[in-house]
Amino acid sequence: MQIIFGNKKEDLLIERDALVIGTVEGDITVLSGAKLHLKAKLKGDLHLSKASIVSIQNVILGNVYDSGASIEIVNGEIQGSVVNS
Repeated sequence: MQIIFGNKKEDLLIERDALVIGTVEGDITVLSGAKLHLKAKLKGDLHLSKASIVSIQNVILGNVYDSGASIEIVNGEIQGSVVNS
């Protein structure tokens, strides 16, 4: 599992299982088949590909664009909209 830690001011591309901790100022895209444990505060949008998995454990200030992912919210919050496509 990839671990991404700290305050990131960039877009992230998740290609394999990952744990993100800290703050992300940008968008996160999770590719098909990858699992994201999101413990970071996200100041951007979350883009989920078909068959991706995400566990949200902090605040997402933007929107979640869901193309057929599995979404679990554990002590987290989505302040934007969830857009299914």
